[in-house]
Amino acid sequence: MAVSRPRIPIALPIIIIVLLILGFLAGPFIESRTTEQQLADNVLLNAIPFLLIFVAILLTYILLIVILGSMLNNNVPPRVYKIIESILIAGIVLGVVGMFQPWVFLAYKYGFVLLLASILLFIVWSHVSPRREAIQQEEGPGALSEAKSNNVESSSRV
Repeated sequence: MAVSRPRIPIALPIIIIVLLILGFLAGPFIESRTTEQQLADNVLLNAIPFLLIFVAILLTYILLIVILGSMLNNNVPPRVYKIIESILIAGIVLGVVGMFQPWVFLAYKYGFVLLLASILLFIVWSHVSPRREAIQQEEGPGALSEAKSNNVESSSRV
């Protein structure tokens, strides 16, 4: 199995860095150029630094998905893929149960963190494809075409 090198879009990290720099510089720049009354009247001026940094964070998450997806696609065995997917789904369920139970505040607090982490990891994991099993090698060269024609026939009956 050849280890694939992740394909990183070059423009994406550059855009992330530029947005972060602009976001951190925009706050002091806007405060130095406007009065308190202008800031109070124009909410969008206050939102510019937040939006720039927020978009940079979202693009960083997208970059993480692209890198992990290109590294792990067709490299994870189907059994391991299903186990990790089941663990993430269980984390989502436990997080929801922890958040919506009214008795223990600690379960509420950690339920939220578990739910957030499980959802973010599930989104990343859903962009990974498990390794395809080699049906042709096991059953011969005509097995794959026969399996496809059987699937077409069974789906046309429904």
